[in-house]
Amino acid sequence: MSQNLNSHLFDPHISEEVLWDVIVVGTGMGGSTTGYVLAKNGKRVLFIEKGRFLFGAADRGDGSRSIDVIEDCDSRLSRGCWPLPIQGVTSFGESEFFAPLGSGTGGSTSLYAAQLERMSPIDFEPRGNYPNITDSTLPEKWPIAYQDFLSYYRQAEMLYRVRGTHDPLNDDVDAELLDPPPLSERDHSLYDTLRELNLNPYRAHVACEFVPNCEECGGVLCPRQCKNDAGRICLMPALKEYGAKILTDCEVLRFEADSNSIKSIVCKLNGSEITLKAKITVLAAGSLFSPILLLNSKSALWPDGLANSSGYVGRNLMWHATDFIALRPKRFLPSEGPKKALALNDFYFADGIKLGTFQSVGVPVTWLYVFSYLRSKFQKAPKWQRVFAHPFVLRIVAHIAAFYFQSTSVFAAITEDLPYLENRVIADPETKSGMRFEYRYTSDLEARSAIFRRKISVALKSKYKTIRLSGKNNINFGHACGTCRFGSDPTKSVLNEKNRAHDLDNLYITDASFFPSSGGTNPSLTIAANAIRVAEEINQQLSL
Repeated sequence: MSQNLNSHLFDPHISEEVLWDVIVVGTGMGGSTTGYVLAKNGKRVLFIEKGRFLFGAADRGDGSRSIDVIEDCDSRLSRGCWPLPIQGVTSFGESEFFAPLGSGTGGSTSLYAAQLERMSPIDFEPRGNYPNITDSTLPEKWPIAYQDFLSYYRQAEMLYRVRGTHDPLNDDVDAELLDPPPLSERDHSLYDTLRELNLNPYRAHVACEFVPNCEECGGVLCPRQCKNDAGRICLMPALKEYGAKILTDCEVLRFEADSNSIKSIVCKLNGSEITLKAKITVLAAGSLFSPILLLNSKSALWPDGLANSSGYVGRNLMWHATDFIALRPKRFLPSEGPKKALALNDFYFADGIKLGTFQSVGVPVTWLYVFSYLRSKFQKAPKWQRVFAHPFVLRIVAHIAAFYFQSTSVFAAITEDLPYLENRVIADPETKSGMRFEYRYTSDLEARSAIFRRKISVALKSKYKTIRLSGKNNINFGHACGTCRFGSDPTKSVLNEKNRAHDLDNLYITDASFFPSSGGTNPSLTIAANAIRVAEEINQQLSL
């Protein structure tokens, strides 16, 4: 069915004859948002998506999670998941697992929990937050100031119809947020208690319409046109209303370039190679795979990979450290209401230490969710630990945990990760996904995660029992960023302040690869805001 929908939108047989204004590689948050703005401005836009077309007559499921982790490639693609395991090594050992990455129209936003939070102004001057860290490649500041970025945050919040209330610790009182639904009795009590403890909770900023029977659909496709992901908000309007076209089930193999610009894009479609051309190329395949495409585009002119004169392509890989913490109240309260309900930033920068945000996870503590979580954790564990992951054992543990954690609220403590040159992704055709990663989990990150947990426990101990649900390996593999950073120094960055490659005049990157620091919160809103900003730059360039 996806091919029928695809051919309705665009006939692939004539694609090689067209010179597009812009070709966008990837339809996640960065790619769809960039392409939407450009198509709306009258530019001829072609999206290329490796995964399937997941709208129209596509079966998006019922919003519930499967008991078992889906491992079949075709089934994963039909549910918008990256089809193959990724491989790599961290300080915890070698791993091979299915990462929380999307594949298909909407990219990883098809699976995200839709929490769209802003970074803090201090994130835009990262070096000053870590005066004692000397071996990180943290820059003094981002090449754009927070104040100059602010209008794009506001535009992104309006575009993605973000619901929530004002963060008391954010000075921007003019943000236009839609009203959230009423809190559950449990979360209303929690909100009041946090206020009594002199903390500053607010309604989490969530891109969701909260229609009747809304499941909030974290980790799965939304079947109810409720979750405001990049496919629904940007990609489909670009295709239906503004004349953009799309090729799905189409894999970009390499870029062909001279010394100044990309001349063509070589793709595999229906088993055959095709060559596409555009005035501007926007790369937004994600922080793990955008650098791989550049590294795979080696040539005599580009022996180290395309746009890689700095040697930074694929390096400075960052994730976040994320601890899941259950807040167990002293009495039972009903939890019917929005799941992703509250957040607070009192610990974002606390007592001179940069930490991050504390926010509702947005999942009910049922045995099914506990089981899925445990299976996922063991997938990412070293091989020797996986022998303990027998489904029968995990089901027993999940049922016990679900009973014990009735009426609890599960929060995520997101701790900022720092960039290091040796943390990187590497092109490797011998691996299942064509790449592998190398990542050192630093003692600094471990220490700040522990400080964050301790501060939460101390702040809440008079009212709640806090229970850490995550283990020692708390790497958040869903928040990859930094592998094609932007900056003003072309010897220490891949992109300039406009997100255009230093080495090429027609290549832009708009996924989270551009981050020079990870900040202490979810990356999605910053990706969307930056994509709007970059689309304006591209539109001006094409108008010259």
